[in-house]
Amino acid sequence: MGEAQYVYPNVTETEQRGGLLDRWGPATALSCSVVEVPADRIKNRTEVERTGQEIGDFLTRSSIECLYRQDISLPADLRYSLHTDPAIPRVDRHGRRITPPLRWYDGAWAGEYTDMLLAVADRLGTPPYAIEIYPGDRKNTGSVLLRAMILLSGVFESAFGAAPLLLLVNRADQSISTGSQLRSFWTLLAATCPEIVDTAGVALNLRELHAAARGDLINDLEIIPAESLRGFHIRNGRELHEAAEIPWERVFVSIRALPREYLIKPDVYQRSRVESVIGFCRGMLHRAERELFPR
Repeated sequence: MGEAQYVYPNVTETEQRGGLLDRWGPATALSCSVVEVPADRIKNRTEVERTGQEIGDFLTRSSIECLYRQDISLPADLRYSLHTDPAIPRVDRHGRRITPPLRWYDGAWAGEYTDMLLAVADRLGTPPYAIEIYPGDRKNTGSVLLRAMILLSGVFESAFGAAPLLLLVNRADQSISTGSQLRSFWTLLAATCPEIVDTAGVALNLRELHAAARGDLINDLEIIPAESLRGFHIRNGRELHEAAEIPWERVFVSIRALPREYLIKPDVYQRSRVESVIGFCRGMLHRAERELFPR
């Protein structure tokens, strides 16, 4: 049975972008073994003003040096996850709401994003443990996303000697959202990309799966191959307006039965809420363990 490893999320109180050590302190206080670092393209007016670039631009090396900090004397056990662009609406310098698309289907675009992520990792001073990517629109088919993952894996392995864990995150409004779509994605990966099968998988956003499943979350969860599930985004069930519809006990039994280590990231943005979500997950996993392994 796998064990949960907790990810300290990118909370608003932390300097956005910034360095690793500011995140590692509060993370270790909550026994989180991984910290999340944003790796979007230019995403708000503050970044536009600081860099001179526009919303949706890839960060140049000078912008990376402006927005990220390279800390010295990093702890040997520090691990971080790069959270890439989720393709959500942004507000540009003129106050307009725009959503820069994810163009993984464009080889040059995918290469430019990969180069940006590599430059961010170089600035931070250590390679990422994981990279999360989002599917975007229907132009980004399963095979397109797999090409992007293979590209990322190869570039980072060449640069650092090891490939990061590559995680596809589902979103209800994007091209891979349901359990059947996630199953098809993993089936294709396992059949055609054996070189990344041990370092790739799904980071399942349960709130997004619930929205896509339209009330049949457990059915969607159970058809996703267990070996593909390497991470979860979870918000405290008691704080969700649809909490009563989510059978958390059954969800956590499925999670606790997974065959290998998995990440759990609290799907919150305020530091004050991180501890309660981790406590919720630990309590539910403990209950699931008692159900799976009664004494």
